[in-house]
Amino acid sequence: MARQASAEQYEDKFPRSREMFERAEGMVPRGVAHDAWQVSPFPLFMTRARGSHIWDVDGNEFIDYFGGHGGKVLGHAHPVVVQAAKEQLEKGVQFGTCCDLMLDWAGIIQKLIPSAERVEFTNSGTEAVMLGVRLARAYTGRKKIIRFQFHFAGAYDAVMVGYKKPFQVSVSGGVLPSAVEDTIVLPMNEEAVLEEALRNRDVAAVMVEAAGASSGVVGIKPSFYQTMRELTEKYGTLLLFDEIVTGFRYSPGGVQAAVGVTPDLTTLGKGISGVMPGAGAIVGKKNVMEMFLFKDEDWNRYQRVSHFGTFNANPLCAASGIAYLNVIATGQPTQDANRNARKLRDGMQGKLDEREIPGCIYDSNFSVVHVYLGKCDLQGQCARVVCLNAGKERPSDVGEALYRNFALHGVKSAARGYDLYVSAVHSGEDLKRTMKAFGNCLDTMIEEKTLR
Repeated sequence: MARQASAEQYEDKFPRSREMFERAEGMVPRGVAHDAWQVSPFPLFMTRARGSHIWDVDGNEFIDYFGGHGGKVLGHAHPVVVQAAKEQLEKGVQFGTCCDLMLDWAGIIQKLIPSAERVEFTNSGTEAVMLGVRLARAYTGRKKIIRFQFHFAGAYDAVMVGYKKPFQVSVSGGVLPSAVEDTIVLPMNEEAVLEEALRNRDVAAVMVEAAGASSGVVGIKPSFYQTMRELTEKYGTLLLFDEIVTGFRYSPGGVQAAVGVTPDLTTLGKGISGVMPGAGAIVGKKNVMEMFLFKDEDWNRYQRVSHFGTFNANPLCAASGIAYLNVIATGQPTQDANRNARKLRDGMQGKLDEREIPGCIYDSNFSVVHVYLGKCDLQGQCARVVCLNAGKERPSDVGEALYRNFALHGVKSAARGYDLYVSAVHSGEDLKRTMKAFGNCLDTMIEEKTLR
């Protein structure tokens, strides 16, 4: 009897998820609430999560490696965070005015993030990016912003180019050409190209995903951080680090603390609250952040950067964020997550090597493990930490096949399968099971001729 194909096994193993997806298609456009959750033939619907594990509607248990889109260094439902949220729920979640917890929350962010001389809370990371661009333009009086190829920065119109090829074409319909005409997209790690783009002194900000494109899929040369800092200062341009994923994960103070380069502005998101929905922040140097200040009537009307948001610094996120960041501030969770990622990276690489499959498992120098399946001209020339191969491709159909096969073996990855966000609470047994699952996935994908 012929062995059942993995795609068929997936459909058979997760019938309630299939049923819910079919129902969702009649209610929610595309059947999911986030583009990154879409996967063929259907995504998994989850019902609860705790620690490093998550459970679906069919009762299956998985080791989770997406962790709130990378924001849960402490795993799901950490008891300290849960207790803080429970206590605050009874006191209220939105006061319509300032809450006392805002001060402690901002204080610990200032303590951890070097650039956070001032903290402006937002409702999300996308809003933080939006305000960051607005601040930079208002402060410098310039229009243009620079982004780098393959870097992701959320859903704001001005940053909707650069994430995918062709780089100067918006990744979404409905974005006016005028919204992106002042956004310049450059290749990463090329000093001469960056300096030439800055030479006219008309660029408000250089925006960079701080560990490299898409949480380090394509990394940044260690020396290029200082290059960006020196060139932006030379030409009067602000340097903006997007640390929505890397803030509090790469190190307690993000990439900037680890590499010793302080930007003018930093966007923060899910990580400031341990992924309690409704939180983000734009933080930065005092002189730039003073664009938010109220002054005289003319300033307030024509120069000041205005900012509204019903859930800015709301008490529920503040309470959760204080509890979460106090644990992060010890430094131990980041060390544990990074150590776990290194173990997983090496174990998964071993599974590739045993099968003589060309490819690389690397970790971007922090707790995100990336999978690349294919030949690489740089292979054997790096330490599998920072990948500088911007030309490598990771086909979506192969990534979806990896996702499905991981799921069949009790591992939940991002919907394209290639990226695993490792937490401080993944156990040694979790890692061993994941390595074994990866080997099984490879065997199936070889048998089914999925690997190219």
